[in-house]
This record gives sequence, structure tokens and C-alpha cells, in this order.
Amino acid sequence: MNKLNHRMIQLARESRGYTQTELADMMAIPQGNLSRMERDDIGVKEENLEKLCSILNYPKDFFYLTNQIATTDTHYRKTVTIDQKTKLKAEAIMNIYKFNAEEMLKSLDVTNNVPVITDQYDSPEKVARYLRSYWNIPKGSIDNLSKIIEDNGIIIVQVDFETDKIDGRTIVTDTGHPIIFLNKSGSGDRQRFTLAHELGHVILHINGMPIFARNEEDEAFAFASEFLMPLSECQYDLTDKISIEKLADLKRIWKISMQAILYRSQKNKLVNYNRCRYLWSQFNTRGWKKKEPIDIPKEKPTLIDRMIKMLTDNLDYSKQEISKIFSLNIDEVEERYFTEKYKLRVI
Repeated sequence: MNKLNHRMIQLARESRGYTQTELADMMAIPQGNLSRMERDDIGVKEENLEKLCSILNYPKDFFYLTNQIATTDTHYRKTVTIDQKTKLKAEAIMNIYKFNAEEMLKSLDVTNNVPVITDQYDSPEKVARYLRSYWNIPKGSIDNLSKIIEDNGIIIVQVDFETDKIDGRTIVTDTGHPIIFLNKSGSGDRQRFTLAHELGHVILHINGMPIFARNEEDEAFAFASEFLMPLSECQYDLTDKISIEKLADLKRIWKISMQAILYRSQKNKLVNYNRCRYLWSQFNTRGWKKKEPIDIPKEKPTLIDRMIKMLTDNLDYSKQEISKIFSLNIDEVEERYFTEKYKLRVI
């Protein structure tokens, strides 16, 4: 058997939202001892391993996993302050989904069709146009963005980040398959834009070459805007005569927020300063900064569901066997993959 992986102790603790002090108190041991276990300075006695399993609800096998733990710090918005405990919990749970996906990918053939971008595409907008062509996306609004992305081997997971300050994150499996995590509480238009934004990070910063100005958030925004709403197809609608009503019509067509459309118009200098200022004031006056009118239906990612179904139906895996290969207790496997009655879940 592999040596106990001390990093999994910390990951398990953070996935349940506990600090070292809180977990040490529940285990009735000094915090210093727990700290040393997590640093691999001391071994883990059997009785303490039993306590970890019981309190954190993980089987012993979990603490022997050797999967690489991915970090997602790279693309956090610099202006957003996120509570450290919430951030660590979200990242730990995303990593556990990553581990599960890696186990499934050992048995399933999921083609990763993400191109490597070269220096001939010297702007995020050019990359967005290239990807639409590469993936054979027709002109006009994209009806189901999630389906297109998943059809090209990128996994999408909707989770409850327990904060509205995280819209989405991306990590990559050891096999090179990106996993995009979306905040399930976001509106349909916000989820679509976040999905395109995270796709921008995948193409430009994770899978691409270092050829841009490296303001990664701005680059991902520019990519998402062009990918969802190509400027050549909408610029004649974005003029100094644009109104709130016109923005609403464009939202229905392109399925992105009115504010994202206005911001893009402003950034590309298609609408003059005074008109933009007036329209922004209308959003404030009408209370639309956080909640716009016109609901865009939320899309439903299906790739993880299909992967689970292939394990159970095609390869005859039982829930107990899936639990074993995931190194999770069966109650968590059932909640995460076989029901919809949990917060952090695949949809």
C-alpha cells in the first residue's frame, strides 16, 4: 500500500470547511500535532486516522491518494476579496472532483479537442474567431454553449461556491482535460458568460502560448465577448442611438447580460461617453446592476452524468465499486452523482 499522503489530510479538512484549530479540537489532540501531521513532520497513529475518517467522512483509502493537487489561484480577480475558508473549501472540493474525473478517464475515452494557439493569433478576439471556426460553430448566437464545450472534451461542473464572489474556476486533470466549475447560483446569462470566460483562460492561458499582454482577466473577457457575440455580427446594433430597450432585445438574441453588451460597446468606442454614462445610470436607477430583467434559461451540462452512466451501464460498475475507485464513502458518491439533494454537486 502507498504511504499515507499528508497533503490529503489538509485537503480533507479544508473540503469540510474546518480550520486546524476546529479539527484538532474535534479530534481531542493539540493543534500542533495536527499541524505536524499535515506537514509530514510526524506520522499518523491509527487512532488518529480513525478519527480523521469518522469526523471528515472519508474512507482510509482517501488519505493514501497520490493524485496531483491543482491550484486555481492564477486567475482569481485581483479586485475580489474572498474569505479564506470559503476559498480553500471550494478549491479542495474542486480537486476532489478532479480526482474522480481522473479515475473515470482511466476507463473512458473522452476526446480532448482543445487546440494549442500559436503566435499567429495575436489577440483574444482573433483566438475567439479561430475557435468558432475550428469547432464549426455557425454564425449567430450560440444556442447551447455547454453542449459545444463538452462535445470537445471539456468537463463542466456546477457547484455551490457558498459565495457570489466566485463565478467560475478552471483546473486541468493529469490527462490534460480541463474542468470548468460554475457557480450554480448564477443567472443563466451570467453562467454562459462565465463559461466563455473560463474557456478563454483555457485557450489563452492554460493551453496557449505566452503571446498576449498578460492582463489575463481582460483577455478572458475580450475572448468571451467575441466568442459569444462576434463584433462583425452586432456592431451595427451598437451605436450612439442604443437604448435600454435595444440592450434588452440584444440580450434575448445573444443570451448575455445587457451590462456585458454595454460594456463591450463602451470598450470598443462604438457608443459615446455621454450615452454610456446615461445608460449606466439607468441600470442604477432601476436596480438592475445585480438583477436584470429577462431571464436566460440555465444550461444543463451532461458530460459527467454520461460518464457515470457509461461506468454503470456499459462497464457494469456498481455504486459500491465507484465508491471504491473514487476513495469516497458511498453516501457521498450517491449524493454527488446519483441524486440532486446536495449543495456541491454535478448537474
